[in-house]
Order: sequence, then structure tokens, then C-alpha cells
Amino acid sequence: MSEFMNDNETVELTCRASELALRLQAHPNISARILSLLDIVENSDNNCETASGTELKVISELQKLGNDSLQDWANLQEKKSLSL
Repeated sequence: MSEFMNDNETVELTCRASELALRLQAHPNISARILSLLDIVENSDNNCETASGTELKVISELQKLGNDSLQDWANLQEKKSLSL
């Protein structure tokens, strides 16, 4: 992919990747869910044999990601309210 990108695009992608890594460090549960989604997409455990089965796994993982995201949001809101 990098052979099709110019230097500015490569720098921007590197900066965005660094920002993403830093932000995910603050949210380890979300980071774990993202990695789980990538495992499903890459079929790293070799047990995604059909599109429909894979779809169910993705949906389940997205629901968990949503729950973890809302929990992190609620925790941040609570911290903000306590610091007022």
C-alpha cells in the first residue's frame, strides 16, 4: 500500500496510527475488542467457515464493543462530574 502513497500521506497515516494507539491505551477494553474484531476478520483461529457464521461473530463482538464504549463513556462522565 505504501508504494501508492506520497510522503505527506505516509506522514499523516503514521501520525493517525500513533494517535489511535495512544487513545486505545486509555481504553484497554475497547482495544481488546478491536483486536478481537481483527482476529475475526483475519480468521486467525481458523473457525470462521461461513459468511453467516462470521457475521454472527462480528455482531456479537460489536455489541460487546458498544457496551464497553458506553461503560468507558459513563466512567469519564462520572470523573468529570466529581472534578467540578
